[in-house]
Amino acid sequence: MGYKNKELLTNWADNIDKVAELTKHSTTRTAKKSRLNELLNTVSTGKIVGATEHKIDGKKMLSIHKLTTNVVPAFIECLGSPEQQPSFLKAFYPEMLQRVDYKQACKIATSNILQMPSGRGSGASKAVKNLFVPANKFDPWRDDKKLMADVWFSLNLIAVNQVTGHQIAKEPGRGIYVTKDLIMDMLEHPEKATKAKIANALVLMRLSGAIHLAQPDELTDAGLKLTQFNNGSKLVKSHHVYILGDFNTANWDLVAANFNLNLNTPISKEMLIQLFEEQVARNYFPDLSGGVGKREIDFFMTLKAQKGYTNEPIMTAKAAADTISSLAIIQDRTARQWVDEVCNVKPVEMEKLSKASAGRLGYELKGYKDTKPAEKLIVPTTREALRMCLEKLSTSNDKLKKELKVRMHR
Repeated sequence: MGYKNKELLTNWADNIDKVAELTKHSTTRTAKKSRLNELLNTVSTGKIVGATEHKIDGKKMLSIHKLTTNVVPAFIECLGSPEQQPSFLKAFYPEMLQRVDYKQACKIATSNILQMPSGRGSGASKAVKNLFVPANKFDPWRDDKKLMADVWFSLNLIAVNQVTGHQIAKEPGRGIYVTKDLIMDMLEHPEKATKAKIANALVLMRLSGAIHLAQPDELTDAGLKLTQFNNGSKLVKSHHVYILGDFNTANWDLVAANFNLNLNTPISKEMLIQLFEEQVARNYFPDLSGGVGKREIDFFMTLKAQKGYTNEPIMTAKAAADTISSLAIIQDRTARQWVDEVCNVKPVEMEKLSKASAGRLGYELKGYKDTKPAEKLIVPTTREALRMCLEKLSTSNDKLKKELKVRMHR
């Protein structure tokens, strides 16, 4: 982002005196801080990195060139790597006693961040690019892909963020305590995130094995204590302790092959049972409940098969929601959400578009001419249907052709 002191901090070992002056602070205020974000919210972080410091909703943020970010990603960017963190803290904030596996956590985080693809031309697999790298500016999932990358970056910063305390996983550096609020504090672009989108991004990463819910045999005594909390007079299970995996060994193909990247739409437990088995879904996804079931998915699959391979809408979104509501005996609002969930399952090959958007993309709208332009339609997204749409578009519609090609190759 162009922080004024980035070069100085990246080469801090050669500029001890200058950095010591920037990081001068009162140890009585920082001695009891256990997390990096707590430390950076206490000291003059804006002065240290060379950025404008201000608060949004009581939380310290840093701005430069009209871009605003959280303090931890800004600080780590200036250091150049999370691996610099342990020695930097030891040199300038020795009052923060580091946990025994802190160096290992920073090393794992650095490796995971470096594995992220830099762009479409990088050597990453097609599945990884489809989840993390926008194809071009016409990519309809552009914002969600950027957020996926930001959430993955944040998960690794969470491992770096917890400086003091106990090792919580038996394998050093792997245990992380994850909440949506903590992720929000670690995001480089928090203004683009919602907690619902973060939650859905986490489920996709759990599906890949990039992180997974910690099992009892993976945790130390300190980690086991974090898996439950007091709710009044009753002990309740907590689903916040995870094991951080390796980016390059995660099964991103499993996610890319089964789900469209729509972070507005959750994944139901039934979908996971179809992918894995009931025992796996119960052990690793106990926090998920409700949502669309196999019967609702099968209804749309049957309907699409009856339509054949055409580029005509399957039905209106309202008719789909009414059918789901009748099948499952649920309220209209829930039924609309379930329709979105069904469209999120890639093998179903369907998408919800406004009538206006479907028309612009080349879908054949006969039979839907009397519906309002903003009316939502369920359209097929098979390669055959998209190819028909592409053939229908005039040669002048280059922008729409590019968008269709992105949809065909996602």
